[in-house]
Amino acid sequence: MKKNTSGIKKTLMIGAIGPDGWQGEFEATAEECTIVAQRLDIPKVVQLHAVVQVDFQDDLIRVSGHLLADLKRQCVVTLNICNEHLDTDFEALFSENVPVSGKEIEMKEAVETLDRGCLDFMNILTEQVGLLMNPFPKKQGVKGDYIEFSDEENKPFANLKNIIKKD
Repeated sequence: MKKNTSGIKKTLMIGAIGPDGWQGEFEATAEECTIVAQRLDIPKVVQLHAVVQVDFQDDLIRVSGHLLADLKRQCVVTLNICNEHLDTDFEALFSENVPVSGKEIEMKEAVETLDRGCLDFMNILTEQVGLLMNPFPKKQGVKGDYIEFSDEENKPFANLKNIIKKD
């Protein structure tokens, strides 16, 4: 197994994938975690680690692996920062061939087109984190689905009468 100690290796040319595939292990640097957080529009990525296997599967390139991530998210109920931990397997399929427009292509899985014959692991792992994140993160122990305001607190137009001039 190849250990990448300098952060996420940016790209892998498909020519580097041998007959037995290619394996890599990635640990995002603090700077890369910041970039991923910015791309996902979340407060912080504390840790991002992945073990990746790349194989040829017929005319497709299969990227699979295991992803570990610790994220700081905004709770949808309290709006406070909460923790989210991802510890899961993932898979993505890529193709060198761009589908011809206008033709119907039936595929069970979504296949992405390779960019200039290489896999960009920074993009792949960022996309996987985005797909695997909880769409409605909640702080542990918080009940409910949204913030509830009483009528006394939630009067957004109450002060308009003081702003609007009457003739």
